Amino acid sequence: MSYGFLATNNSNEVLISSDTKNLHFLQKRTSPTTVSFTSNDYGGMRRLIYSFSNINTVPVPFFSVPTSDYYAISRLEDKGSNNWDVEIIRSGTSTSTPEVYLFAPPSAGSPSGNYGMAVYNSDGSSSFDSRLKPLVITGGQSVSHPSNPRTSFSSSGLNAQYCPTNASSTFTPTEYNSYTISNQPSKPIFSFFSLAQAEREVSVSDSQFECDGFDVYNNCVGASRTYYWTSKYWAFYRGGISWDNGSLRAGWIVVEKGCNWTYKKDSEFLGIGTGGDSGSGGNWPYSNETINTTANSIIVSNGASYD
Repeated sequence: MSYGFLATNNSNEVLISSDTKNLHFLQKRTSPTTVSFTSNDYGGMRRLIYSFSNINTVPVPFFSVPTSDYYAISRLEDKGSNNWDVEIIRSGTSTSTPEVYLFAPPSAGSPSGNYGMAVYNSDGSSSFDSRLKPLVITGGQSVSHPSNPRTSFSSSGLNAQYCPTNASSTFTPTEYNSYTISNQPSKPIFSFFSLAQAEREVSVSDSQFECDGFDVYNNCVGASRTYYWTSKYWAFYRGGISWDNGSLRAGWIVVEKGCNWTYKKDSEFLGIGTGGDSGSGGNWPYSNETINTTANSIIVSNGASYD
Protein backbone atom coordinates (compact mmCIF):
# COMPACT_ATOMS: atom_id res chain seq x y z
CA MET A 1 0.00 0.00 0.00
CA SER A 2 1.64 3.26 -1.14
CA TYR A 3 -0.70 5.62 0.69
CA GLY A 4 -3.39 5.73 3.38
CA PHE A 5 -3.67 3.86 6.66
CA LEU A 6 -3.41 0.24 7.79
CA ALA A 7 -3.99 -1.25 11.26
CA THR A 8 -3.44 -4.96 12.00
CA ASN A 9 -3.63 -7.13 15.11
CA ASN A 10 -1.04 -9.53 16.57
CA SER A 11 -2.05 -12.16 14.01
CA ASN A 12 -1.39 -9.71 11.17
CA GLU A 13 -5.12 -9.59 10.39
CA VAL A 14 -6.39 -6.31 8.97
CA LEU A 15 -8.51 -4.25 11.38
CA ILE A 16 -8.67 -0.93 9.52
CA SER A 17 -7.49 -0.15 6.00
CA SER A 18 -7.94 2.79 3.67
CA ASP A 19 -8.16 0.25 0.83
CA THR A 20 -11.30 -1.44 2.17
CA LYS A 21 -14.73 -0.25 3.28
CA ASN A 22 -15.31 -1.01 6.94
CA LEU A 23 -18.93 -1.59 7.96
CA HIS A 24 -20.56 0.81 10.43
CA PHE A 25 -23.83 0.70 12.35
CA LEU A 26 -26.78 2.40 10.63
CA GLN A 27 -30.15 1.49 12.12
CA LYS A 28 -31.90 -1.02 14.34
CA ARG A 29 -35.46 -2.39 14.51
CA THR A 30 -36.59 -4.02 17.75
CA SER A 31 -39.64 -5.69 16.21
CA PRO A 32 -40.91 -6.59 12.75
CA THR A 33 -42.84 -4.07 10.67
CA THR A 34 -45.01 -6.88 9.28
CA VAL A 35 -45.56 -10.53 10.17
CA SER A 36 -46.23 -11.91 6.70
CA PHE A 37 -46.91 -15.51 7.78
CA THR A 38 -47.23 -17.44 11.03
CA SER A 39 -48.14 -21.03 11.92
CA ASN A 40 -47.43 -23.32 14.87
CA ASP A 41 -47.45 -26.43 12.67
CA TYR A 42 -44.45 -28.15 11.03
CA GLY A 43 -42.13 -27.12 13.88
CA GLY A 44 -43.36 -23.53 13.71
CA MET A 45 -43.20 -21.18 10.73
CA ARG A 46 -42.67 -17.41 10.92
CA ARG A 47 -41.84 -14.91 8.17
CA LEU A 48 -41.03 -11.46 9.56
CA ILE A 49 -40.47 -8.27 7.55
CA TYR A 50 -38.33 -5.42 8.92
CA SER A 51 -38.57 -2.17 6.93
CA PHE A 52 -35.82 0.49 6.91
CA SER A 53 -35.62 3.89 5.23
CA ASN A 54 -33.01 6.54 4.33
CA ILE A 55 -30.31 4.02 3.36
CA ASN A 56 -28.49 4.93 0.14
CA THR A 57 -26.42 1.75 -0.29
CA VAL A 58 -26.75 -2.02 0.09
CA PRO A 59 -26.80 -2.76 3.85
CA VAL A 60 -25.59 -5.87 5.69
CA PRO A 61 -28.19 -7.18 8.17
CA PHE A 62 -27.54 -8.87 11.52
CA PHE A 63 -30.17 -10.37 13.82
CA SER A 64 -30.43 -11.36 17.46
CA VAL A 65 -31.61 -14.81 18.62
CA PRO A 66 -34.10 -14.41 21.51
CA THR A 67 -34.94 -18.15 21.63
CA SER A 68 -33.24 -21.47 20.85
CA ASP A 69 -35.23 -21.80 17.60
CA TYR A 70 -33.76 -21.54 14.10
CA TYR A 71 -33.35 -18.16 12.36
CA ALA A 72 -32.02 -16.88 9.04
CA ILE A 73 -32.13 -13.93 6.66
CA SER A 74 -34.14 -15.12 3.67
CA ARG A 75 -34.43 -11.90 1.69
CA LEU A 76 -32.91 -8.41 1.43
CA GLU A 77 -35.05 -6.32 -0.91
CA ASP A 78 -34.43 -2.87 -2.37
CA LYS A 79 -37.85 -1.19 -2.27
CA GLY A 80 -36.65 1.95 -4.06
CA SER A 81 -36.23 5.54 -2.81
CA ASN A 82 -33.59 4.38 -0.25
CA ASN A 83 -36.03 1.95 1.41
CA TRP A 84 -35.07 -1.64 2.25
CA ASP A 85 -36.89 -4.71 3.58
CA VAL A 86 -35.19 -7.51 5.50
CA GLU A 87 -37.11 -10.79 5.75
CA ILE A 88 -36.27 -13.06 8.68
CA ILE A 89 -37.53 -16.64 8.82
CA ARG A 90 -37.68 -18.56 12.09
CA SER A 91 -38.99 -21.82 13.51
CA GLY A 92 -40.74 -22.44 16.82
CA THR A 93 -44.01 -21.35 18.37
CA SER A 94 -42.78 -18.53 20.61
CA THR A 95 -44.08 -15.01 19.98
CA SER A 96 -40.59 -13.56 20.59
CA THR A 97 -39.08 -11.84 17.57
CA PRO A 98 -35.45 -10.97 16.82
CA GLU A 99 -33.99 -7.50 16.63
CA VAL A 100 -32.42 -6.55 13.30
CA TYR A 101 -29.32 -4.33 12.92
CA LEU A 102 -28.09 -2.82 9.66
CA PHE A 103 -24.47 -2.01 8.83
CA ALA A 104 -22.96 -0.29 5.78
CA PRO A 105 -19.82 1.62 4.69
CA PRO A 106 -19.40 4.98 6.49
CA SER A 107 -20.61 6.99 3.48
CA ALA A 108 -24.14 5.74 4.26
CA GLY A 109 -24.13 7.34 7.72
CA SER A 110 -24.00 10.86 9.13
CA PRO A 111 -21.25 11.21 11.75
CA SER A 112 -21.78 13.51 14.70
CA GLY A 113 -19.25 15.00 17.08
CA ASN A 114 -15.85 16.61 16.59
CA TYR A 115 -13.64 13.87 18.00
CA GLY A 116 -12.58 10.52 16.61
CA MET A 117 -10.62 9.07 13.72
CA ALA A 118 -11.59 9.00 10.04
CA VAL A 119 -9.71 7.14 7.30
CA TYR A 120 -10.11 8.02 3.62
CA ASN A 121 -9.12 6.09 0.52
CA SER A 122 -7.60 7.35 -2.74
CA ASP A 123 -10.86 8.71 -4.17
CA GLY A 124 -11.55 10.79 -1.06
CA SER A 125 -14.43 8.66 0.25
CA SER A 126 -14.44 7.49 3.85
CA SER A 127 -13.28 3.96 4.64
CA PHE A 128 -13.53 4.18 8.44
CA ASP A 129 -15.03 6.63 10.91
CA SER A 130 -14.94 5.94 14.65
CA ARG A 131 -17.88 8.33 15.21
CA LEU A 132 -20.21 5.92 13.39
CA LYS A 133 -19.87 2.80 15.60
CA PRO A 134 -17.75 0.52 13.39
CA LEU A 135 -18.71 -3.15 13.21
CA VAL A 136 -16.62 -5.25 15.59
CA ILE A 137 -16.59 -8.93 14.68
CA THR A 138 -16.39 -11.26 17.68
CA GLY A 139 -16.52 -14.58 15.86
CA GLY A 140 -17.41 -16.51 12.76
CA GLN A 141 -18.10 -19.98 11.49
CA SER A 142 -18.54 -21.85 8.24
CA VAL A 143 -21.56 -24.19 8.46
CA SER A 144 -23.32 -26.72 6.27
CA HIS A 145 -26.76 -28.25 6.61
CA PRO A 146 -27.62 -31.96 6.73
CA SER A 147 -28.80 -33.47 3.46
CA ASN A 148 -32.14 -34.51 4.99
CA PRO A 149 -34.37 -32.26 7.14
CA ARG A 150 -35.47 -35.35 9.13
CA THR A 151 -34.53 -39.02 9.30
CA SER A 152 -37.70 -40.39 7.69
CA PHE A 153 -40.96 -39.25 6.11
CA SER A 154 -43.78 -41.66 6.95
CA SER A 155 -47.13 -41.76 5.18
CA SER A 156 -48.78 -43.25 8.26
CA GLY A 157 -51.96 -41.40 9.19
CA LEU A 158 -52.17 -39.42 5.95
CA ASN A 159 -55.53 -39.51 4.17
CA ALA A 160 -55.53 -39.90 0.39
CA GLN A 161 -58.93 -38.30 -0.21
CA TYR A 162 -58.61 -34.58 -1.05
CA CYS A 163 -55.63 -33.74 1.25
CA PRO A 164 -57.54 -33.49 4.55
CA THR A 165 -54.68 -34.35 6.92
CA ASN A 166 -52.47 -31.93 8.85
CA ALA A 167 -49.07 -33.43 7.92
CA SER A 168 -47.10 -31.56 10.59
CA SER A 169 -45.80 -34.71 12.27
CA THR A 170 -44.64 -36.07 8.90
CA PHE A 171 -42.51 -33.07 7.93
CA THR A 172 -41.37 -31.31 11.16
CA PRO A 173 -37.55 -31.05 10.80
CA THR A 174 -35.33 -32.91 13.27
CA GLU A 175 -31.82 -32.99 11.76
CA TYR A 176 -28.99 -30.49 12.28
CA ASN A 177 -25.19 -30.14 12.31
CA SER A 178 -23.51 -28.88 15.50
CA TYR A 179 -20.69 -26.36 15.94
CA THR A 180 -19.06 -24.51 18.84
CA ILE A 181 -18.11 -20.83 18.90
CA SER A 182 -16.57 -19.92 22.26
CA ASN A 183 -15.95 -16.59 24.04
CA GLN A 184 -18.93 -14.77 22.56
CA PRO A 185 -20.78 -11.80 24.13
CA SER A 186 -23.96 -12.22 26.17
CA LYS A 187 -25.97 -10.69 23.31
CA PRO A 188 -24.52 -12.04 20.06
CA ILE A 189 -25.99 -10.93 16.76
CA PHE A 190 -25.54 -12.90 13.54
CA SER A 191 -25.31 -12.19 9.84
CA PHE A 192 -26.47 -15.36 8.13
CA PHE A 193 -28.26 -15.61 4.79
CA SER A 194 -30.27 -18.78 4.15
CA LEU A 195 -28.93 -20.58 1.07
CA ALA A 196 -29.70 -24.25 1.72
CA GLN A 197 -33.07 -25.44 0.42
CA ALA A 198 -34.90 -28.76 0.49
CA GLU A 199 -38.28 -30.15 -0.53
CA ARG A 200 -39.76 -33.44 0.64
CA GLU A 201 -43.05 -35.06 -0.33
CA VAL A 202 -45.11 -38.11 0.57
CA SER A 203 -47.77 -39.59 -1.72
CA VAL A 204 -50.69 -41.73 -0.50
CA SER A 205 -53.36 -43.46 -2.61
CA ASP A 206 -56.70 -45.14 -1.96
CA SER A 207 -59.55 -46.70 -3.97
CA GLN A 208 -63.13 -47.76 -3.34
CA PHE A 209 -65.53 -49.99 -5.30
CA GLU A 210 -69.34 -49.64 -5.30
CA CYS A 211 -71.88 -52.06 -6.82
CA ASP A 212 -75.59 -51.24 -7.22
CA GLY A 213 -76.50 -54.79 -8.27
CA PHE A 214 -75.24 -58.02 -6.74
CA ASP A 215 -71.91 -59.76 -6.66
CA VAL A 216 -71.34 -62.98 -8.60
CA TYR A 217 -67.87 -64.44 -8.09
CA ASN A 218 -66.45 -60.99 -7.39
CA ASN A 219 -68.09 -59.52 -10.47
CA CYS A 220 -70.77 -56.86 -10.17
CA VAL A 221 -74.02 -57.61 -11.98
CA GLY A 222 -75.47 -54.16 -12.52
CA ALA A 223 -74.06 -50.66 -12.31
CA SER A 224 -70.72 -50.17 -10.54
CA ARG A 225 -68.22 -47.44 -9.84
CA THR A 226 -64.56 -47.43 -8.81
CA TYR A 227 -63.10 -44.37 -7.11
CA TYR A 228 -59.36 -43.55 -7.03
CA TRP A 229 -57.72 -40.89 -4.87
CA THR A 230 -54.11 -39.74 -4.55
CA SER A 231 -52.86 -36.96 -2.26
CA LYS A 232 -49.27 -35.72 -2.46
CA TYR A 233 -48.29 -33.90 0.76
CA TRP A 234 -45.15 -31.77 0.73
CA ALA A 235 -43.02 -29.27 2.68
CA PHE A 236 -40.39 -26.76 1.53
CA TYR A 237 -37.43 -26.03 3.83
CA ARG A 238 -34.79 -23.31 4.15
CA GLY A 239 -31.57 -23.52 6.16
CA GLY A 240 -31.37 -21.70 9.50
CA ILE A 241 -29.15 -21.46 12.58
CA SER A 242 -29.83 -21.68 16.31
CA TRP A 243 -27.69 -20.50 19.23
CA ASP A 244 -27.47 -21.61 22.84
CA ASN A 245 -24.53 -20.34 24.95
CA GLY A 246 -21.78 -21.18 22.49
CA SER A 247 -23.56 -24.11 20.88
CA LEU A 248 -24.42 -23.37 17.24
CA ARG A 249 -26.66 -25.58 15.12
CA ALA A 250 -27.32 -25.53 11.39
CA GLY A 251 -30.81 -26.97 10.85
CA TRP A 252 -33.98 -26.56 8.85
CA ILE A 253 -37.04 -24.28 8.89
CA VAL A 254 -40.28 -25.12 7.08
CA VAL A 255 -41.25 -22.02 5.11
CA GLU A 256 -44.01 -23.41 2.90
CA LYS A 257 -46.21 -26.50 2.90
CA GLY A 258 -49.06 -27.86 0.83
CA CYS A 259 -50.78 -30.83 -0.74
CA ASN A 260 -52.00 -31.72 -4.23
CA TRP A 261 -54.82 -34.22 -4.81
CA THR A 262 -56.21 -36.07 -7.81
CA TYR A 263 -59.52 -37.90 -8.08
CA LYS A 264 -60.86 -40.30 -10.69
CA LYS A 265 -64.10 -42.30 -11.02
CA ASP A 266 -64.67 -45.13 -13.52
CA SER A 267 -68.30 -46.27 -14.07
CA GLU A 268 -69.46 -49.57 -15.62
CA PHE A 269 -72.65 -51.48 -16.32
CA LEU A 270 -72.31 -55.24 -16.71
CA GLY A 271 -68.60 -54.78 -17.36
CA ILE A 272 -69.06 -52.13 -20.03
CA GLY A 273 -67.64 -48.70 -19.36
CA THR A 274 -70.22 -45.97 -19.12
CA GLY A 275 -67.96 -42.98 -18.55
CA GLY A 276 -66.31 -41.46 -15.57
CA ASP A 277 -65.23 -38.35 -13.77
CA SER A 278 -61.97 -36.80 -12.55
CA GLY A 279 -60.63 -33.75 -10.79
CA SER A 280 -57.59 -32.27 -9.05
CA GLY A 281 -56.83 -29.50 -6.62
CA GLY A 282 -54.41 -28.10 -4.09
CA ASN A 283 -50.85 -26.86 -4.59
CA TRP A 284 -48.26 -28.68 -6.67
CA PRO A 285 -44.99 -29.45 -4.88
CA TYR A 286 -41.52 -28.28 -5.82
CA SER A 287 -38.90 -30.79 -6.97
CA ASN A 288 -38.05 -33.43 -4.39
CA GLU A 289 -34.41 -32.50 -3.79
CA THR A 290 -31.86 -30.73 -1.58
CA ILE A 291 -29.63 -27.92 -2.91
CA ASN A 292 -27.06 -25.38 -1.70
CA THR A 293 -25.87 -27.36 1.34
CA THR A 294 -22.22 -26.42 0.78
CA ALA A 295 -20.45 -24.36 3.45
CA ASN A 296 -22.09 -21.03 4.30
CA SER A 297 -20.54 -18.27 6.43
CA ILE A 298 -21.80 -16.83 9.71
CA ILE A 299 -20.49 -13.56 11.15
CA VAL A 300 -20.98 -12.77 14.83
CA SER A 301 -20.90 -9.40 16.58
CA ASN A 302 -21.97 -7.93 19.94
CA GLY A 303 -25.48 -6.48 19.76
CA ALA A 304 -25.06 -4.67 23.09
CA SER A 305 -22.48 -2.37 21.46
CA TYR A 306 -25.18 -0.97 19.15
CA ASP A 307 -28.19 -0.75 21.48
